[in-house]
Amino acid sequence: MLFLAQNTPLAALDLSIIIVNYNVRHFLEQCLLSVFRALEEVEGEVIVVDNNSTDDSLDMLREQFGDRITLIANQDNPGFSKANNQGIHISQGRYVLLLNPDTVVEEQTFRTCVDFMDANPRAGALGVKMIDGQGIFLPESKRALPTPWVSFYKIFGLSALFPQSKRFGQYHLSYLDREENHEIEILSGAFMFMRKQTLDEVGLLDETFFMYGEDIDLSYRVILGGYTNHYLADARIIHYKGESTKKGSLNYVRVFYQAMIIFAHKHFGGRSKSVFIAAIRLAVYLRAAMAVAFRMAQRYGFALIEGGLIYLTSLGITAYWEYYVKYLKSGVYESLFRYGYLPIYALVFVGLLGLFGAYKKPFRLRPLVVAPFVGFVTIATVTYMVSFIENYSRAIVGLTSIFTVLIAMGTRGLINYREKGNFFFQEPMSRRVLIVGKGKEWNRVAGILQQQSDQNLDIVGGISLDKREEAEVGGLSVLGEMSQLDQVIQLFDVDEVIFCNDGWATQDILDQMEADHPRKVSFKIAPPNVDFIVGSQQIFTSRARQRPHYKIAERSNRLAKRSFDLVGSGLLLLSFPLLFWRYRKPGQAVKGMIQTLLGQRHLVGYEGSSSDQLPPLKSGLLSLQHRRKSSDSYPHADALDQYYARAYRWELDLETVVKGWRRVGTEFVIRDS
Repeated sequence: MLFLAQNTPLAALDLSIIIVNYNVRHFLEQCLLSVFRALEEVEGEVIVVDNNSTDDSLDMLREQFGDRITLIANQDNPGFSKANNQGIHISQGRYVLLLNPDTVVEEQTFRTCVDFMDANPRAGALGVKMIDGQGIFLPESKRALPTPWVSFYKIFGLSALFPQSKRFGQYHLSYLDREENHEIEILSGAFMFMRKQTLDEVGLLDETFFMYGEDIDLSYRVILGGYTNHYLADARIIHYKGESTKKGSLNYVRVFYQAMIIFAHKHFGGRSKSVFIAAIRLAVYLRAAMAVAFRMAQRYGFALIEGGLIYLTSLGITAYWEYYVKYLKSGVYESLFRYGYLPIYALVFVGLLGLFGAYKKPFRLRPLVVAPFVGFVTIATVTYMVSFIENYSRAIVGLTSIFTVLIAMGTRGLINYREKGNFFFQEPMSRRVLIVGKGKEWNRVAGILQQQSDQNLDIVGGISLDKREEAEVGGLSVLGEMSQLDQVIQLFDVDEVIFCNDGWATQDILDQMEADHPRKVSFKIAPPNVDFIVGSQQIFTSRARQRPHYKIAERSNRLAKRSFDLVGSGLLLLSFPLLFWRYRKPGQAVKGMIQTLLGQRHLVGYEGSSSDQLPPLKSGLLSLQHRRKSSDSYPHADALDQYYARAYRWELDLETVVKGWRRVGTEFVIRDS
């Protein structure tokens, strides 16, 4: 073991923070940055125990944090419990915090915890409200003792079915309000804030537990020692759950439940112990079987459901055909055709959909059309050429292939609507990123993003924390202020929000992450003065820069846009006699449709004043502004045009026309905010 002592005088400290690290260098650095911001409120020390990491964690610690930390560099991996005990042995604080490296703490977190413990002398330990990288509350923030019955309810899903039940919802105490403080039994090892005196009395972490279960054991011993444990909703942290230890795998299930067996042997006796251990062993098999079943369902479930729909549709087509077309007077198709050939045909269609990539996200329109056509040709050819296969009506196969297209489009449209709020298909496209912070940080963060040669990212612009910010900073458009965040997310179809953590309180970032946003987005945090951005599933670091380009300039997209203009304007003209009374300016609308048919205009074009800096387009009857229901205050037409040019796909035109067709022939009034 290599030990580096901290060069600070021994004094009465409020808090000793112990972080055990293993190969999570970027998460650790972000964690430490947040820790030192929070330590401005209390007197404390930071002890980092590295369990023989093979990344550059040690170099980062020495270069970035120097003598601000006490570093214990182990030459092997002794396990989580022993590593934490190494830190506790040399700690000097009145309180000890065991903190995971894949966490971010608020500025007031430590002060709030110290004040609570000072005010409650019988409180032995506490945990805080934890959210993950998506802003979702983590239920393990508060837990009950996993007695045999509590474990039984959890293992067999009763706790998930009846979360508000005091009997069945005990494992995660889900019946307790997550926004209020509570006395609880079990804390999470990601954040265990403990009184040093309590540890001296009840003992440190049990090193029998290599990983998992040690937090349950220590929490229980705190209660046995006459102290109380608490859930403190007044303080929050982000916990990028599963980053420092990958959870959900079969190996995790095995290791975790083995730890629970150790706990049962230690604390339960007699029949309770036997029942508990039997339940744990049963749980291992159940969880393993569930994991396999879930993976099979993820991989093949959609295709099986779609195959069933295609088969049922083909049965319906057959019934119609035999009674109203081919066999109008007498006769029906044989059972072999209904229950033998038709399921095989459905399997062929589903197999070809998979072969052409129809089950890969984002869903694309081409495989949904090509695969059924190839299926029809294949079935018709084989049944014609192979003599021992009965050559039934190819019309039924042809109609089935047509309905297969409709079924495939419908199912994927429903999935898109559930996940993204619209039915439209999207060709593989960039993930749309929004940067939130002060303009001076945008360039640094944008530079990191633009250097991701293996990522398909599109920076739509930024949300400014400074109301005096100009309309453009460093080449990025200012899309609005924080009060307009939800509006920007929805209008620009934002997939990821990156918060600049320079000069902006982590508390405010967590408030935004927990807010109910209009569409599903992921979050990342960009710490100040570093060359990386951390999120739940990805870490962006500096790499070779790549050039952005405008998709609207691609030849294929130009052809798609012109085709859409022809079809769209034609359909609008055909429907005009029936719907003319719905247009705000019918005469101007007809004129614009005719101009579009003649190639003089586009159905959808630019709106802003800087469109001359983008790939050229003819004037449009509509713009992306018309995707909105009204012309309420929104000053960012130029930014929308930039987004339209970079992320163009014909579905954008379709969505704009569907939402704004009644305003064809009118000008979209943009009011200054």
